[in-house]
Amino acid sequence: MAKNVLDTLERPQASAGDEGHVYFRTLFDCSPDPVWIIDGSRFIDCNMAAVRMLGYASRDEFLFTHPSDLSPPCQPDGTLSYDKAERLIAEVRSGGSTLRFEWLHKRADGSLFPAEVTLCPIQLDGRQLIYCTWRDISERKQAESDLTLAASVFHASREGIMVTDAAGLIQSVNPAFTDITGFTAEDAVGASPRLLKSDHHDPAFYEGMWRELMQRGSWQGEVWNRRKSGEVYLQWTTISAIPHPSGGHARFVAIFTDVTDLRRKDDQIKHQAYHDALTGLPNRLLLADRLQHAITVADRDDTPLALLFLDLDRFKLINDSLGHEVGDRLLREVSRRIADNLRKSDTVARLGGDEFVVLLPGQDMQDAAQVAEKIIAVLARPFDLDGQRVRTATSIGIALYPRDGGDAATLMRQADAAMYRAKAEGDGGFSFVDPDLNSRAALRLEQEAALHRAVENGEFELFYQPKVLLSSGAPCGAEALIRWRSPEGLIAPDQFIPLAEETGLIVPIGAWVLEEACRQTMIWRRQGLDIEVAVNLSPRQFRDEALPERLAAILAETGLPGSALELELTESTVMGNPTKAAAMLHRIRALGVAVSVDDFGTGYSSLAYLKKFPINAVKIDRSFIADMTQDADDDAIVQMIIALAQSLRLKVVAEGVEQQHQQGALQAMGCDMVQGYLHSRPLPADQFRAWLESRPSHPKE
Repeated sequence: MAKNVLDTLERPQASAGDEGHVYFRTLFDCSPDPVWIIDGSRFIDCNMAAVRMLGYASRDEFLFTHPSDLSPPCQPDGTLSYDKAERLIAEVRSGGSTLRFEWLHKRADGSLFPAEVTLCPIQLDGRQLIYCTWRDISERKQAESDLTLAASVFHASREGIMVTDAAGLIQSVNPAFTDITGFTAEDAVGASPRLLKSDHHDPAFYEGMWRELMQRGSWQGEVWNRRKSGEVYLQWTTISAIPHPSGGHARFVAIFTDVTDLRRKDDQIKHQAYHDALTGLPNRLLLADRLQHAITVADRDDTPLALLFLDLDRFKLINDSLGHEVGDRLLREVSRRIADNLRKSDTVARLGGDEFVVLLPGQDMQDAAQVAEKIIAVLARPFDLDGQRVRTATSIGIALYPRDGGDAATLMRQADAAMYRAKAEGDGGFSFVDPDLNSRAALRLEQEAALHRAVENGEFELFYQPKVLLSSGAPCGAEALIRWRSPEGLIAPDQFIPLAEETGLIVPIGAWVLEEACRQTMIWRRQGLDIEVAVNLSPRQFRDEALPERLAAILAETGLPGSALELELTESTVMGNPTKAAAMLHRIRALGVAVSVDDFGTGYSSLAYLKKFPINAVKIDRSFIADMTQDADDDAIVQMIIALAQSLRLKVVAEGVEQQHQQGALQAMGCDMVQGYLHSRPLPADQFRAWLESRPSHPKE
């Protein structure tokens, strides 16, 4: 076995030289990188790392060989390995400087690998040698190749690519990104992806996207974005999270394709399959799907459903006498008028010819009759078709689910049959499947018409029921209660308020009550009667975002201070949306107006919310007062409500007090005020004033 050449070199005599030689030998042998000593053009020594890298059993197998002997015949640049090695060695010897370059080597098994080679001239014991190190750069070259390939794909891809950092700021985009969005790399890099936001998606959409991305590491779906030009487009997007070695995510990569044209074509095909070519309305196929869905929802939610079958009267005469073009225009105008008088959740479909069907989810007999009347009215108006004044009418059959049929086919047949009965009775009418419903619907429509007339003619009047302080017996306010003085006589609110709520007439009626109560109360106050008035608000009024502004205007117009007005709301009204209700109540209280919760104990108040509401008082419902001295449960409920109100520093009003023993029990429990027949029935304004003046005057608490 050959000796290590370094060991055969003459050593200096000095002790320090011996130590230096040993130190060099140690570094040479222990280096993790292959190290060689070149003398002339031959390898005269190497360490074991070189032996292992080349895959030989020992250094004896290749020492004193030329570098080209451990290389393929040619290098990647096409030069002969022998010639290139000679040139590089000569360059190091003549230049006296270190030279670093890449070299393709060959292992003992014939496999090739790239290495980074460093040649450094050294002097050892007076000899000019070359110190040579190798470093296998196979992984680096593969990574460089992968990066080159990735960069090529990144730039050549026809799909848009956007890379963001962990904070969500854009790091890089490819040319296709610019082609699709119109934003250049200069526009995008450093910005947030929100620069593409179209406002077509609500916050919940993006929250869901990021939740799935964080949980699964990827998200895929359609996103509506906006180009730099402002045009909105649809893109199919895949977002992948790139993990960080230390945990979390280092960056995110979004790859997307503009699918606007594909979606447009797909939508067009679907529309043609499910819509009538002439009117654009849903056709029989889409109607069948929506009807089946509506039946499923009605069964699940236990809600009503109505189906209207329409047939135009005299259409054949118009079509034959004026031509098919006029007939087609008439059908389009009929479609538009019907659709304009329906809700977004309703469906109007054309079955063919002059037959239409209207689907009314969630609508009962009364609702269906109202819609039918509205459609009959709008179609009775003349149509102006290119100077041709045309009149038509419609006959409507109404079927109700599940009363008239348990499936879609039966419901359609029943509505069709009812339509023919309506047509037989004359132009422009409607008929239910059940004849008894026709008279009931007629009565309901008559009542609704009468209520409309009452609003227009001012047939309403306010009565006032006093509130009395238990501590002193003095009147402290009044609740304004509406009455309807119809031609047939005085009508109590429980007989018409539900109808007003259903028809929306509660809005003008409620506005009149507020204005009239404030006006009358201000008259009394000018006459020296220091009185406050309470007015009930309907849920629809309370949901009106403009309510505080309307209140402010009424107070300003009548001159009534806000402190003289109290609004009464039911538990269900304020608890329907507690957060929104609290915001509305704060706006009302800012006007100085008091707020009380009416019918307390009958709803579902959450104490956590109740204590946050800016309310002044609660009213115990009359149902608990009636039997509280005979019913232990009612007695306990009343005591609990009073105790709760006192803990929240709220006033308590008990309504429906008719017996002295009821008042005594309430006073013992700490109730503040009572209201009921024990003191007075609701009275017209002039009688209420007389009652008020007859009472002894006491300072209010």
